[in-house]
Amino acid sequence: ASRTDRLIEWCRTHEGERKKLFSDSTQDAREEGRSKQQLRHGKNQIYIEMAKAIFLHDETDEFRALAATNPGVFASSIHSRLDVLKTKYRKQNTLLGQTGAGRTYEDLLSNEKTKNILAAITKDFPWWADLHGWWRTNPAYNNTFSAADVGQDFSARAVEL
Repeated sequence: ASRTDRLIEWCRTHEGERKKLFSDSTQDAREEGRSKQQLRHGKNQIYIEMAKAIFLHDETDEFRALAATNPGVFASSIHSRLDVLKTKYRKQNTLLGQTGAGRTYEDLLSNEKTKNILAAITKDFPWWADLHGWWRTNPAYNNTFSAADVGQDFSARAVEL
């Protein structure tokens, strides 16, 4: 598995840390009937935990050794990789535009207008579905998302007026 695959897998299996890392919102926590996840030790500590999971199983002997003895050396690399993923995620979202903004992966997959776009996105960027599940309603990551209800049809409403 690639390093990015291992990064995504770590995020899948560490929900609390993932929510802390990607800015758990008070509104999301309230809607889900749970407490907001607070970041107590800083993102760097989470990056170190991620580094262990990613690099302890690396194909490069030197990286495996560093991950075992000094995983903190990978913290900035992990932060940079997450920034790259964010940039690529945003770029792919432009293909969906407002049509896909804030909608779940399942909604997009079942929609005739978006399922072919989704196939192209996930072919070029296989981590999109996971990232979309985590970032779709967070404007810090998804700049095509609007706080408006995704089911609202503003153009039809305007015609009614």
